[in-house]
Order: sequence, then C-alpha cells, then structure tokens
Amino acid sequence: MFWDKKNDQPPPAQTDSPASTTTSDSALDAAGSLLRTWGKHAFNLDQLDAQTIKDLCEKWARHILVGTPYPGADPDAPDTGRRADRNWPGLRDFATQLRKRENAYVTSSLKDIRQVLGDLVNSLGKALVEDQTDQAEIVNQINHLKGMIESNASLDDIKREAMGVINAIRHIAESRQHTHHTMLIELTEKLQSLRAELSEARREMELDPLTRIYNRKAFDQQFSRVFELSKLSSQPVSLLMVDLDHFKNINDQFGHPAGDLVLKQFAECCTQTFPRRSDFVARYGGEEFAIILQETAADAAKMLGERLLQAVRNLRIPYDDQELGITVSVGIAEMGIADDAGSWLRRADSALYRAKASGRNRLIQAFNI
Repeated sequence: MFWDKKNDQPPPAQTDSPASTTTSDSALDAAGSLLRTWGKHAFNLDQLDAQTIKDLCEKWARHILVGTPYPGADPDAPDTGRRADRNWPGLRDFATQLRKRENAYVTSSLKDIRQVLGDLVNSLGKALVEDQTDQAEIVNQINHLKGMIESNASLDDIKREAMGVINAIRHIAESRQHTHHTMLIELTEKLQSLRAELSEARREMELDPLTRIYNRKAFDQQFSRVFELSKLSSQPVSLLMVDLDHFKNINDQFGHPAGDLVLKQFAECCTQTFPRRSDFVARYGGEEFAIILQETAADAAKMLGERLLQAVRNLRIPYDDQELGITVSVGIAEMGIADDAGSWLRRADSALYRAKASGRNRLIQAFNI
C-alpha cells in the first residue's frame, strides 16, 4: 500500500515533491502493467472465462492508472483522478480472490491427472507381478518334471507329471490371456474416458458459457484459418457482423436475466438460420455476434443476412408473462483480393455501424475490393 501499514490509514495530505511524484507514477505504471500482463495470460476457470478475467484486469489497470471507475463502482460517480481515490483495498481483494480461484483450479486439475496416471501405473505394476508369479510356477513345474526324469521314475509316472506340466502351462496361459484381455479393456475404457474428458474440456474452452455458441477466442482462430484457406483456394467467403438493436434498453427495463434470455434465443436463431457444418457462428462480445460463411459470395451472404433479419423480426421471446421482440443490424463484407485479415474485419464492422447509423433493423453490404 502507499500508506502506513501500522494504522492502515493514509498519511496527512502534503504537497508531492517531484521525486515522490515520479516514484508514485512509476509504481502506478508498474501496477497497471502487472494487471494487464495478468489479464493477457489469463485462462478459463470454473464459471469464469479468460475474456472476463482479461476485461476485469483491464478495468482495474485503467482505474489505477487514470482513475476510471473500478469494476462494480457507480458509473455516475465523479472522477477526481486523485491517487487517494484509488480503491487499493478493492484491488487487493480482487487479486487475492482471483489467485485463490486459479490455485484451486490448477490443484484440482493436477489431482485428476495424478489419479489417472496412478491407475495406469498400478495396472501395469499388477500385470508385471502376475507375470513374475506365473513364470515362477512354470519353472517349478518344469524343474519337478526334470527331477522325475533324473530319478529314473517309471514311464507312467513321467507321463503323468508331463501331462500335469502341460495342463498347468495351458491353464496359466489361458488365465494370463483372460487377465490381459480384461486389463486391456479396462485400460482402453480409461483412455477413452480421458480422451472424452479432454475433448469436452477443449470444446468448453471454445464455447461461450451463456449462449453455448463459439466464443471470441474460437472466432479469432477460425477467422485466421478461413482467411488463409480462402487466399490459397480463391473460394469466396463472407463475414457478417451482427448487433442487437437497443439491447441496453432490455437490460435497463427488464433486468439482466431478460437480457441473457434474449442473447440465448438470438444465438439459437442464428444457428437455425446458418445450419451448414461450415457455417461458423460466434459471440464476438456483449450483444455483438460474428458469422463466417465459407464458399459464400456477397450476394448469397446478403440473401442469408436478410433471412436472419426477418427471422429475428418474427421472434417472440416469452418473459415474465409478456413477449419481448427484438431487431438486429447487420454488416456484410466478402473477402476481397486486396484484403488482409484486419481490413476484411474492419470493412464488415464499418458496414455494421453504417446499418446502425441508418436507423438500425437493416443490413448494409460493404463495397467489394
């Protein structure tokens, strides 16, 4: 903290010297940089995704650096910009709770991995012990038969002993085969279960927790892949940027549960309107969505966009004994020959904002380049 830790009270106001001001500014810069680095390398936790953590860290960094409202603060509170108004206890609590959640998540994940590895080692160890026991039994049987032969026993006694050895070896071989088959099935089931869990975990990392469509991280990766593939194949590909009109009014008038319901219903409407396996629907952020249409030129994309507009206009969302209606604005851009990934995205985004500026509830197509 920047005050006396003994009484946890700020020191009396005094005029900052140039040296102390420089030191304080350096400390603030370091704290802001640390928060942004923390957010940049955030990872998904239980019920808290990496993008949310990154956004919280950025808001805290801006609060520390320039005095903007901290997360959870009254947005209408005046901004004095004074260092004394920084919410240091709140920042400490945020960092402590986040670190505890990261620790709990990592500890739980490592425990699961140790359990799987422990089961695998125990199974292999059990197989080796059984093999050594069977090997000793076979050797004992053979040595006993050798002793019978060297003792000049009768042929009938040797025959009986030889048959006993043969039956014992057959029994051991059959038992070992059955044991190994059973263990192989168990190991296969464990590996399949682990593979399924890893696949599900990977998929969960790509999905938006509210709408259950792809999240921003998955969109960024798919957008880059599709851009490079289209450059190589020269196949047309279009990008739709979609924004829910006046979504803030829904939250303000009906509350955030109603807003969450609207987002989920709209996401489902998008997946029904774009059902192809190659169609990629993602929540870009807040009430903004992005749709990548492979092998789709601008004219076809515009037709599909108009279909989405009409489907949303017809959408009626039951909530609290009433029905909510919504509209959306859409911007479309087909990837052009001169486009890089950034310019393609900017053209679609610019078309979206022109649609909003023109009165919303409409579609604007970017000019091809």
